[in-house]
Amino acid sequence: MFSDIPGLAAPARPAQKLWTFEAETFSPEECSAIIALMETGRQKDATLVNGEAVSRIRRTAIHWLPEGPDTDWIYQRLARLVASANREHFNYALDGFQEDAQVARYQDGGFYDWHIDRGGRGAAGRARKLTIAIQLSPPDAYEGGDLQLNPEGHVLTAPRDPGTAAVFPAFVLHRVTPVTAGARHSLVIWTHGPDFT
Repeated sequence: MFSDIPGLAAPARPAQKLWTFEAETFSPEECSAIIALMETGRQKDATLVNGEAVSRIRRTAIHWLPEGPDTDWIYQRLARLVASANREHFNYALDGFQEDAQVARYQDGGFYDWHIDRGGRGAAGRARKLTIAIQLSPPDAYEGGDLQLNPEGHVLTAPRDPGTAAVFPAFVLHRVTPVTAGARHSLVIWTHGPDFT
């Protein structure tokens, strides 16, 4: 309707994608600082989105990072990343973060089999829209441990460079392959918004 009025044409909407990899979201030094927050914090065995612990599907240690003076810089960076990635690639209606970020450590065969990030109760069941998974460990710190996505019937492997973010809709199938040596750390958070229609 506005296309025939000079200067009032509706802005072009980005084509929706099912993933993007964003380099240098955090510097290697910042990645080490985030890992240190986990190492000095309270860790627990991870569960599935429904709260169940099923070791044949997921074997990971996690540490939740609540917002606060020590983590504000992380959340500010994540908010900027999400705003940019959503504007450029997804164009979803987003409300913000309704869940804390988590740092995950995969070691000694740790893995997370194919899954999506929606289900269960609460925000995970309805409102998760985008998953943001950020590589923290340097690639020579571990073997195995690839983050893989299967958005359209073919497997994509995320880059292993520290600070690189994989951003994708929470309904996209993904996994972390078993870590066969060393330890892999990642930072994961979800953005939320009105349910997909």
